[in-house]
Amino acid sequence: MPVWTAPQTPAATRVEQLHHSVTGLTPRHVASAPGTFVVIGENADHFGGVTVVGLAGVRAAVAVSPRTDNIIAVHADFAGQEIADQVEGAQLAQLSDSGFTSFAAEEAPTTQEEPPRGLAVRLGGLVHTLIGRQMLSRDTAGLDITVVSDIPLGSGLGALHAADAALCLALLADDGDIDTAPLRTRLAEIASQSAKTFSDVPVLRARHSTALRGAGETVSVVDYADGSLTQAPHPAREGVRVFAVAASFGEVCVDKTDAVIKGRKFIDDACANFGVSSLRQLPEAAERVVEWVDARRQVHGADSAPTLDTSRAWVVFSETETNQATLAAKALRSMHGDEFFTIINTPAQTPELPVPGQLVELLTLRGARAARPAAAGMSQAVIAYIPAKNADNMMADLAADGLAVMEVTQGTPAQVES
Repeated sequence: MPVWTAPQTPAATRVEQLHHSVTGLTPRHVASAPGTFVVIGENADHFGGVTVVGLAGVRAAVAVSPRTDNIIAVHADFAGQEIADQVEGAQLAQLSDSGFTSFAAEEAPTTQEEPPRGLAVRLGGLVHTLIGRQMLSRDTAGLDITVVSDIPLGSGLGALHAADAALCLALLADDGDIDTAPLRTRLAEIASQSAKTFSDVPVLRARHSTALRGAGETVSVVDYADGSLTQAPHPAREGVRVFAVAASFGEVCVDKTDAVIKGRKFIDDACANFGVSSLRQLPEAAERVVEWVDARRQVHGADSAPTLDTSRAWVVFSETETNQATLAAKALRSMHGDEFFTIINTPAQTPELPVPGQLVELLTLRGARAARPAAAGMSQAVIAYIPAKNADNMMADLAADGLAVMEVTQGTPAQVES
């Protein structure tokens, strides 16, 4: 399998051409956003911990133009994989209402059939959420949305998150504050909340934050203790090149994310029980959560909560990942490369999460300085840090073995293109 490379013509140029070809219209605005790679902390993200994320050189571009029929029509090209989809505004309102259903009502059977949560629902849901948050006019009817992404689906580089970020900027391109940190912080929060409601793919909030607010020659350290986003030196300064490697690209890892979804629901239920916004705020979280789970299982039955071992494993795993992410950021800032690679190369005790362990082992044996799942439980890709002097040969060997390989060069934050 050949090494995947992006076309030389920018995605922003191609999306404008594709939008005109599909709709016959010149887009009102075009924006683009970078792919993102997780250095460490993808599951600490939902726990409220620390997540370290970098920008990739490949981008997704989005073009938009208004419609009058209350339909969100999406035409997308994700690295050669074309998707055509549409959804009506009434369906988005239905899904939005279901996202705020009470716990008791969740158990009641639904009488309405929900639309499939495909790309049009995800992007249309973002439009719906922006209107609800008074970021877009309520007079907004339908939209034609065109996406051209050089980020392959299933590459572990946040293709859908990049499309979300680019759509936000394309829709709000006329706002004079579009490049300010407060507005971009709000847009990242809205994009994550919307994707949580309107998509079946687990959301990684730090991807939205980094795509909108990151910096090219550094990696972003997102700490949910105080909501801060700071920068640390890029791992490439340690003499490595970064690669995304997978058995194949082109497919989002949806059918294997049940463990992540169940783990996140458990964390959300625990937060609600203890009245905290994240379990990181709860002293002695592991012991207290296990006691709560034990009581819940005794009162409501064994099916009402995970086993005690699984519950403890999720909290300990999230706490450990937060600590490792903090140490990894510190090692990067201190220029302690060996320490950094030791930290991210430490196998995580992921509770029941599917991870590409054999691929990680292969890359390590082939000479990668570190190899780590691109997002444990959410992707079957691996992020590998390969010594620069060996990178070309190793990349060619991996491609010859039939693996999908893509170099992750340094990128720049999302921006309005026109």
